[in-house]
Amino acid sequence: MVKMKLAALWLNATGVGLFAIFNNTIDTLSILTGLGIRQSAVREVSAAEGGGSRLGRLIGRVRSWSVVSGLLGGALLPALAPLLSVWIFGDFGYWWQFMVLSGAMIMNSLVGGEQAILQGLSRFRRLAGAGVRTSLFGLLVSVPLLRYCGDKGVVLSIVAYSASGMLFYFLYRDRTVPYRVSWPRKGEGMAPFIRLGGYIALASFVSNLAGLLFVSWLSREASMEEVGYYQAGNTLIVRYAGIMLTAVGLEFYPRLSASASSPRRLSLFVSHEIALLNLLFTPLLMLFLLFKGWIVELLYAPSFEVILPYISVGILSVLLRASSVAVAYVILSKGDGRTYFIVETIDAMIGLILNIVFYEFRGLTGLGFAVVLWFLIYLVMVAFIYRYRYGLRLTRRASVIAFSCLLAAIAAVSLDFCLPRVFP
Repeated sequence: MVKMKLAALWLNATGVGLFAIFNNTIDTLSILTGLGIRQSAVREVSAAEGGGSRLGRLIGRVRSWSVVSGLLGGALLPALAPLLSVWIFGDFGYWWQFMVLSGAMIMNSLVGGEQAILQGLSRFRRLAGAGVRTSLFGLLVSVPLLRYCGDKGVVLSIVAYSASGMLFYFLYRDRTVPYRVSWPRKGEGMAPFIRLGGYIALASFVSNLAGLLFVSWLSREASMEEVGYYQAGNTLIVRYAGIMLTAVGLEFYPRLSASASSPRRLSLFVSHEIALLNLLFTPLLMLFLLFKGWIVELLYAPSFEVILPYISVGILSVLLRASSVAVAYVILSKGDGRTYFIVETIDAMIGLILNIVFYEFRGLTGLGFAVVLWFLIYLVMVAFIYRYRYGLRLTRRASVIAFSCLLAAIAAVSLDFCLPRVFP
């Protein structure tokens, strides 16, 4: 949040847009070469916890695949650097910045392996400690880079953050299992987390590619400043809400994976999580609508007030996302990679189409309606799978809470959207 604030102050919307493009590029290629290890390994490690030598071999293989995926990403990005520069920016001027980002890809892959191990072993204190120190140290290094290096400081800041992550996650790694890199024994075949991870990687790659296609289209059809405004709004209603969802998922996903064979436990866990998230996000949504102007000025700059109509509508997607994410974790906990890939691919295509169509129709405000409709469709898809593929149901209490919170949020957004027109 502080880094985006500094970018908005010192580099304006262009700097925020560069952060969006570079981070999206890294995420997209990292997912493709990372084989979904960050997500799928959590499931296997949590199921094998307490398994003695089996756990040790599994952790070693997680680390070995993290090394391989990092090297693949570090080789792929430099090869694609000139093409990415021309495709996204229209010239070769940014090729060297994509080259520099290859170092971040290697380090992010190693960090992802350690994060998966800590999460799977429920070492949340270590995970939090490493994350906090990574953010603080990365910020301290980023401040002078953004202040004195201009737009070039964006890519250097990303690399500095990745380097601080590799340092602290290595220091905070779980020490109950010796640090080693091991490869499959003869006859063991491919690790289960690689099979599931392959589907997760493909699904996440398609999702991130759709996001990259949209910002590339937006930069060509509008401007890099418009990309910056879109990224600022998207960060407020998707990224920052995602912080809380990620925090919940760190404990929720391993717990679901350990209980994947018990439909009753799964249903109770998901119902409790949906009720909790809705009760948590609804008052925050109300406060956000009340203080949104102040929040935008505090986190960005007064010039970013153009995103207020976008976030005023799009904030409704937070509740839809909270419920859908809790249900979607069931697909992963079941190890149903093919279903997850199909759902996420359809969702990515729907999101890309909605963003383009609604932006053409209403500009940034249209994107607010697009993101709400997008997450509503996603919720319907995962709820259908939850009910008819796995035969699971929400408890009555969770259903009532989710529906009531959604109605209250719709009323608040409608009031916020209509009052200025009635009483200008």
